[in-house]
Amino acid sequence: MARTENIGPGSSSHGGARARRRSDDSDEKARACKRSTSRAAEIEEEEEEESEEEGEEEEEGEEDLAAFSFEARKKKKKVVQKLSAPLGRRMVRSVPKKDKRYVAADYRTMASNEYVELRLTLAFHGRSQRTAFDPRFWKLEHQDIYESICILPRSHMCSPHKHIDIPFILKNEMKLGQGVVQIIEAKGLKGIMEFQQDWNEEAILQFYATCFFAKDKARTVHWMTGGEHLSCTFARFAELLGLNGAEGYSIHSHVANGLALQPKALAPLYPPGHASKVIGTSTAMIPKYAFLFKCLTWTLVPKSGDYISVRNFAIDLMLEMAILDRKLNVADFIFHEMRLASYSQGRSLPYGPFIQAMIEDAFVPSIQMDFSHKVWSPRFDNKKNAPMPVVAPPSMPVVSPLSRFEKFMAKAQRSIFNMCKFNAQELVNHNKLAYDRVKLYKDSLRALGDTQVSDDEAPPALALSVLPEFTFPEAGYEDYFAESPAHADDDAGDE
Repeated sequence: MARTENIGPGSSSHGGARARRRSDDSDEKARACKRSTSRAAEIEEEEEEESEEEGEEEEEGEEDLAAFSFEARKKKKKVVQKLSAPLGRRMVRSVPKKDKRYVAADYRTMASNEYVELRLTLAFHGRSQRTAFDPRFWKLEHQDIYESICILPRSHMCSPHKHIDIPFILKNEMKLGQGVVQIIEAKGLKGIMEFQQDWNEEAILQFYATCFFAKDKARTVHWMTGGEHLSCTFARFAELLGLNGAEGYSIHSHVANGLALQPKALAPLYPPGHASKVIGTSTAMIPKYAFLFKCLTWTLVPKSGDYISVRNFAIDLMLEMAILDRKLNVADFIFHEMRLASYSQGRSLPYGPFIQAMIEDAFVPSIQMDFSHKVWSPRFDNKKNAPMPVVAPPSMPVVSPLSRFEKFMAKAQRSIFNMCKFNAQELVNHNKLAYDRVKLYKDSLRALGDTQVSDDEAPPALALSVLPEFTFPEAGYEDYFAESPAHADDDAGDE
C-alpha cells in the first residue's frame, strides 16, 4: 500500500507562512544586491572622476598655487605638527622615460673630442624634430646625456655656491690680507660676489643636459625646463646678474689656442723665495691672493672637492687679479665657463644660482628651490677658514724643559755618534799600519839594490784624537730596557 500523509488545515497554514517568509527573504536579498550594485557603480564613477581630475592636475604640472598643511601624529606622543609646503612647481631628479627596446647610450665612455663635437651639433630649436621619449627633453641624445652624465650617483651634481659677506671683508680687511678690497672693487667683482639666488638642482641638470650655445650675434643659449624650450641672450643674462657684458677684459677671448695657462705662470702671486713645488696651490700665495681665491671658489670658480689647487682658467683669472688698471668682464667669464662645463663628462656642474636666475626669467611657472644660496664669511676661530697668518718679527725662542725621553734620545744619539767615530779611528789605524808595512818592504828592496821599486805613496791621514768613553744611557732609564743593569752615568745628574 502506498504511504499517505494526513494534511490538516493547521499544517496548510504553516506551510503558507514559511513560503511567504522565503519570498520576503529573497526579495530583501534582491533589493540589497541591487543597492550594492548601484553603489558599486557610483563608486566606479567617483573613481573615474577622481582619476580624470588627477590626470588634469598632472598635465598642469602639479602646480600648487596655495600653501597647504597636513597633520602628522607621532607614536606614543600625541603631538600634531603642521607643515606647509612652499609655493611653486616641484622638480626632482628621475630616470628618463624610454621605450623598453631602446638601449640608452653611455656618454661617459665616449672620447672627449667626440663628445664636444656631439654637443656642438645638438641644436633643437627651429625645425629640429623632437625624438625624445621623455617630455622633459627634445632629443634622445639629451635624455641619454642626462641619464649617463648629469645624474651620476653623487649627493650633489651641482657645485656648491655661496655669496660673499662683503661688509664683513671691509670691516676685517687687515686680518684677511691688505689689498683685498682694492682688488674686488678694481676688477668689478663686488656685485657678483653679493648676488644671491636659491636654485633647483633638477632644473640645473636639465639645463646642462639640453643647453646649446648658438653662434649668432646675440650669443643666444637654448635649453629646456619642464618640457619647454627656453632661450636667453648674453646681454639679457648679464643684465639679470647686474653686470655689464659689453665692457671689461675677456679672458677666454685672449688665450692662445683656447687653452688655459700652466700653473707655473702663477709665480708672481707667491712671496719671494718660495719653493717651486708650491706653485699651483693657493695656501702658499701672498695673503691677499690666497684669501681672494677662497672667495672665488664660492663664486666664479666653484669647486666640489679640492679647494687648494688652482687649475684650468682659474689660473688666468688669478693672474688677472694682479692687474688693477683694467676691469674684468665677469659676465663673459661666467658665460664661457658655463659653455665649457656643458662639454665636460665628469666635472661638477657650476653656476646654479646664475643659471636659476636665467630660468626664472624665461620660465613662467615658479619653481620650488631645494638648494639655499647661503652667505660665506671667514671664521677666525675655524682653522679651515682662518686667514693667512701675519708673519711676526723673529723673537727669542722659548725653551721648555727637556722631557725624560728627550734626554734619553740625546744620550743615545751621542753614543751612536761616538761608536761611528771609533770605527773611523780603527780604519785610520789599519790604513797607517798597512802603509808602514809597505814602506818597510820597499826600503828593504832598495837596500838590496833593486831599482824597479815604485815611489812611496802619500801617508794616510793623521789618527784622530783620543775618544771619550761612550756607553749607552742605561742609568736612570732602566724602564726603557727589558733587562738592564743600573749603573752610574755621567749625565745622571740631569734628572
